[in-house]
Amino acid sequence: MCFERCARCIGCKLLILALLSIAANILLYFPNGETRFASEHHLSKYVECLHGILGGGLLVLIPAAVFIGLHNDDCCGCFGHKNCGKSCAMLSSVLAACVGILGSGYCIIISALGLSQGPYCFTHVERNWIYPFTESSGGYLLEYNEWSKCQEPQNIVQWNVTLFSILLVLGGIEFILCSIQIVNGILGGVCRLCCSSDEILLLAVILIALECNVFYRCCQSESCNKTYRSFISIVLAMLGVAFSGYSCIIFTLGLIQGPFCNSSSGWDYIFKDTVGGYLRDYSAWSQCAEPANAVEWTIILLSILMTLSGLQLIICFLKVAAELKRTLCGTYSVFIQAGIL
Repeated sequence: MCFERCARCIGCKLLILALLSIAANILLYFPNGETRFASEHHLSKYVECLHGILGGGLLVLIPAAVFIGLHNDDCCGCFGHKNCGKSCAMLSSVLAACVGILGSGYCIIISALGLSQGPYCFTHVERNWIYPFTESSGGYLLEYNEWSKCQEPQNIVQWNVTLFSILLVLGGIEFILCSIQIVNGILGGVCRLCCSSDEILLLAVILIALECNVFYRCCQSESCNKTYRSFISIVLAMLGVAFSGYSCIIFTLGLIQGPFCNSSSGWDYIFKDTVGGYLRDYSAWSQCAEPANAVEWTIILLSILMTLSGLQLIICFLKVAAELKRTLCGTYSVFIQAGIL
């Protein structure tokens, strides 16, 4: 059916993208093909995050393998239902797609941060290994004449910009493909569990909008309605995972960077270079002249928000796991053979 063909197509593309991500991340370790910078630890900290190898690579290879194998995966024709085996396989692919979204999302975030901060290089001005473009917040990408600041490794700016940009694009495409498979997997599983007809797609959209309680009439089974609603809750819970995860990341970054306040040097993020170390250095908090108590205010509220979003993430994840277990393990009678009853 078209759902499996679509999943297989997505899986093949993810396989290629994952291998390219791994290759791009490996190249970041060897500027100009030289190995000494990696052995001397003279590389950007974002290169060592393995975002292309682990995030855009291995964590995307897992769903790619699952999607490619869907056309042969019939769950042994589970429970005697004609289409139930394929439905189980399609619905299980949603979990694999979520893994791919996490991996590709990690790749996107690290690649963007790597581009924003710029390379770690030896400059002819400071005569030391530093991040010369940290203060530009990515503005150096348009100022080509500034790239000559980096004396060693040679062409390190071009090397980093090219490879981080490639990883950013690859991660974005992987994220989109995995998102498409989530929709494809849910539609493929639900349609086969119920009526296995194309008309159910239109009915599903209408019934979701109207919150109708007589959906089972289409499927000749009340338990089908329960199963359908369970899958809708899975989709909503996964959206909760995505949004709460995003919030948790943003609040964590805000806590690490510290408040924007007025100090002796003017309005700036004065703790951004401490990488969160200011949280334990209470004496440094007095550097913020205004707003009054800005550090305490920021730390308390961001900590609360980070904790709340973390709890939301855990609750939504548990909801997804519970609904999938209840549905795929046959709690609803739509999966039970009539002969057993």
